[in-house]
Amino acid sequence: MMKNWKKIIALLIIFVVFLTAFIFLKNNLNKPDDGVEDPLPTDIASSDEIKLIEIEQDDILRIVLAREEGEIVLTKEERHVETLETNEDGTTKKVTEKKMIWVNPDFNVDNDLAEDMVSAAASVMTKRLIDENPGDLTIYGLDNSLVTTFISKDGKEVSIEIGNLTPKQDSYYVKRLDKPEVYTIDSYKGRTLRYGKLDLMNKNLYGTEALSDEDVTSLTFIRAGEEVFAAEKKGSSDWVIISPIPEREAKTSGLSKFLNWVSTFRVREFIEENPSDLSLYGLDSPKYVFDYTLNGKPYRVLLGNKNESEYYGKLEGNDTVFTVDAAYLNFIDLLLKDVVSLYAYMPFIFDVEKLVIEIDGRTDVLLINESQEEGSTPEFYFNGQKIEGDEQESRFRKYYQAAVGIMGDKIDLESVPSGEAKVRLTYTMKKPDPDKIVKVELIPTNDGYGYFIMLNDNYTGLVIGERKLNDDSDTGIRRAYKNLAEVLSKTK
Repeated sequence: MMKNWKKIIALLIIFVVFLTAFIFLKNNLNKPDDGVEDPLPTDIASSDEIKLIEIEQDDILRIVLAREEGEIVLTKEERHVETLETNEDGTTKKVTEKKMIWVNPDFNVDNDLAEDMVSAAASVMTKRLIDENPGDLTIYGLDNSLVTTFISKDGKEVSIEIGNLTPKQDSYYVKRLDKPEVYTIDSYKGRTLRYGKLDLMNKNLYGTEALSDEDVTSLTFIRAGEEVFAAEKKGSSDWVIISPIPEREAKTSGLSKFLNWVSTFRVREFIEENPSDLSLYGLDSPKYVFDYTLNGKPYRVLLGNKNESEYYGKLEGNDTVFTVDAAYLNFIDLLLKDVVSLYAYMPFIFDVEKLVIEIDGRTDVLLINESQEEGSTPEFYFNGQKIEGDEQESRFRKYYQAAVGIMGDKIDLESVPSGEAKVRLTYTMKKPDPDKIVKVELIPTNDGYGYFIMLNDNYTGLVIGERKLNDDSDTGIRRAYKNLAEVLSKTK
């Protein structure tokens, strides 16, 4: 009888278990779908995830970096900051305003990168707890060699030590200096919190953003130890090339590439302070040298070896090697002829009252009366004959344009011109600027190529080929004369 009761109790227990399972399954099957999935075990917040630095971003006013090269202190202070502001007409002006920025007494701080550190500190969360009470911290690279301390405005300090990358290279080992636990944090924030001096140095070597090419007043460019050109700014905007040729107007399209680079270039990466051997970077004998005056201050930038997409560089007077982006230096192989005006003399027709052209044994006198004043009527004479009608005026203007369009097609700084001029252009200006009379002469070259171009009895360093003057040239002075003479002959 007892045995039968035991069997009955066992069956009742089994029945209760099955009934409970059935009710549980039924309730889950009938549960309405609310669109939210039950969390997987990996989705559940881990107790390993903690806020590493409990200071708000806006409260951090001081950062102390303990690095192998020494201690670096950054403080956030109010300073006057100068910037460029664009006017409605497209021009710019310099404005000064007060801002809170990060500073260091020994170098200009990249404020954006310092702010990145503060942002990382205020938001960094640990990923995993690695060791609650480690015995040997050196296996994580946590040997007190790299400590970053954040200090709030009320004096609260939190110091964290950042060690090595994890084997998967996706995290850094870290620990708070006042606690034993070792955690991992995101690799990006780890790199940010590891910044040192070379990372935080401002890549703008001028210390201000309020600069443009208008602030450059002189520039000498040297390539492979030889001067390519030297230029100076005259007045508010005019540039002249002063060497190695006699002073001549600069070609804006070429020179502007140099001016824009020296006024706006930025360091790509700082490489080494106080290098013992500059030859490692090609800076003992630099390939390129920019010697210039910017905002009244002299600078000399040296560029050495090219490393893939970068040039190694150095600012004279600053013992830090850096790199610059080679993509922005695609102009450094330009020649002298690319930065100097090759025109013999090119005055506006409004500024000239008379032009005498002596060529091929003939003398032509062009009298010019043209003004930029609204409503004025131009008046021209050619060898005493008044120019009348649109066709005559068009041919007269083209003859004038051919004269002022005389330009060199190569530069020759070695030759010394001699002999009689075969072509002479004598301009009488309405006003001296600086000369009332300006004379352009063409003296034959010794090799028969063409002519040396002389300006007011001085050799310009320019040579023009004979073919540039001939009838087969669209801009040749001989063809322009022939076309004008032809139309004038019809009215005689």
